[in-house]
Amino acid sequence: MLFGGEAQMLGLPSTTEVDRILPKKAFYEHLQLDSATRRSFVDDIESITVRNSVKPQTIGIPAGASVQEVLVLEVALKGEAVPEAALAAIARSNPHRLLFVCTRGDEACLSVLLDTLVVGQWQDAAEITLKLDPTNMDRAWDVMASEAVYGDEGRAGETVEERHATDERIARLKEQLAKVEARHRKEKQFARRNRLFDEVKALQEEIRQLEEGR
Repeated sequence: MLFGGEAQMLGLPSTTEVDRILPKKAFYEHLQLDSATRRSFVDDIESITVRNSVKPQTIGIPAGASVQEVLVLEVALKGEAVPEAALAAIARSNPHRLLFVCTRGDEACLSVLLDTLVVGQWQDAAEITLKLDPTNMDRAWDVMASEAVYGDEGRAGETVEERHATDERIARLKEQLAKVEARHRKEKQFARRNRLFDEVKALQEEIRQLEEGR
């Protein structure tokens, strides 16, 4: 456990500090989990600690339309692997937004559940600072999650969930484009080759429109 007694290392006010250990059994004995995820709680996770509760009562930021509280959980790892399925199960079981700080040695990485669990880059734990937007809890969550996923404070006019969904869509389209281009290069029949060429152009245009201004 890296941050014990030093939650201020995350740059969050002392009024948000909780420092409450959550028994792993509370998750793997009561949640509907497959056997691999259940084992991951035992084999991959040393401990789970609620480090901070960011909400109107602890920070003075007004509640948002969809976010009333963000919990910061430190997940101390036993080894190198981030237990993504276990973290996703924890996040889906909680009504609040969760930001995970996975720790190993002197390193840490941030992780959040958007459509899927997204794990940020490993970095020196002492250098992690979480910023807060005082507008409301919706914006506070957006900034915190953006820091975890993208290493920035978000994008104007687009929530972190929307941004991530668009990035996922672009990635899937590029995979599809690569397959269609490969088929086009190999195709000998003229009519089918033309149809594949049109499909390539359509995919390229959709990707261009999605990437425009990003």
